[in-house]
Parts: sequence; C-alpha cells; structure tokens
Amino acid sequence: MAHSRFVKDRGLTARMTLVMFLLGLLFVVLVVGLMAVFRSPGLGLLIGVAGLGLVWWQWYSSDTVAMKAMRAREVTPQQAPELHGMIDRLCALADMPKPRVGIADNRLPNAFATGRSPERAVVVVTTGIMQTLNAEEL
Repeated sequence: MAHSRFVKDRGLTARMTLVMFLLGLLFVVLVVGLMAVFRSPGLGLLIGVAGLGLVWWQWYSSDTVAMKAMRAREVTPQQAPELHGMIDRLCALADMPKPRVGIADNRLPNAFATGRSPERAVVVVTTGIMQTLNAEEL
C-alpha cells in the first residue's frame, strides 16, 4: 500500500483506540452481567452467543446502519457532481480507493465516513454542511 500524503495524528489514533476499547469493555461487562443475572448454564450460553452475534452484525452492517440512522441515500456522480469531484480529488491525494458517496437531508452541518473495508466504505455529508460551507472549505 502506498503512503498517504497526510500526516499521521498519533493523538487522534490513541483517543480513537481508547474509545473503541472502552466501548468493547462496556459491551463485555453488559454481556457478563446478563450471564451472571441469569445463572442458568443454557441461558448464559445463549446470551454469550447472542452477544457475539450482535458484535458480528454490527461490524458486518456498520455502513448500512450508519446510513439508515442518518436517513442518507447514496448518490451517483450525475446526481452530485461537485461532491463526487471533491471526494475524487481527496482520494487521489491520499492514494486510496474512492468510497461510495451519500447525502443526508439534514440542516445540521455534519459529515462522516464509515465502513468495514475499502469496498464497503461510504462518505456521507448533510445538506446543511453543503449549504453552510463553500466548496474550498468543504
């Protein structure tokens, strides 16, 4: 894989890793707590398997869940040429594959990227951020 032109932010990476670890720990504590409350061996095993299934489902469908949560829709280059052009340029600068592009009809300025792999990645922007910022700022 080629190196990115962007400088690595080790502080951001450390904070994100800490948050992911703490969320995982919270989930494990919740599942173990449920298993302790329901002491039946069969039910405890079922809770453990359900917890693992939930973790797998969250990982597998993260892009779809995030888009549905924001009520975003995927757009084509014909529907949003300027947005696709910006993302094309950023991907070329970072030497990475282009993700899918989505727009959420929301007046609050926001944008995010999600996905479990480069093939499932999606970048979503709100209509609010596109109206608030000019093309250079966006």
